[in-house]
Amino acid sequence: MRKLFLLLCLSAISMTSFAAADYQSGKIKNLTGVTSGIMIMMDSGLPDNCAGTPYGWMLIKQEHKALTSVILAAWASGNKSGTVYTSGREGGVGYCLVNQFDPAN
Repeated sequence: MRKLFLLLCLSAISMTSFAAADYQSGKIKNLTGVTSGIMIMMDSGLPDNCAGTPYGWMLIKQEHKALTSVILAAWASGNKSGTVYTSGREGGVGYCLVNQFDPAN
């Protein structure tokens, strides 16, 4: 019985560690607009797959209008907490790309 419990605990830890590779929870601490879209910085740092992105910035491409709207609404309302999901750095260079933002309730 103890072995089963230990196995379940280790499985949960392993899945959590794996999932953190492409998401990070925290607050948006900075936001800027650039010609290619909007860039954000989280107070909790970057997801693992964003290692090497310049200065901790993550890019929301301009063509992702719904995502841009959610980010701007969160920023304007002051409710900046949430989870950012990323797809890594485009082509291994440049900024980390955001593909989802889930605001905290």
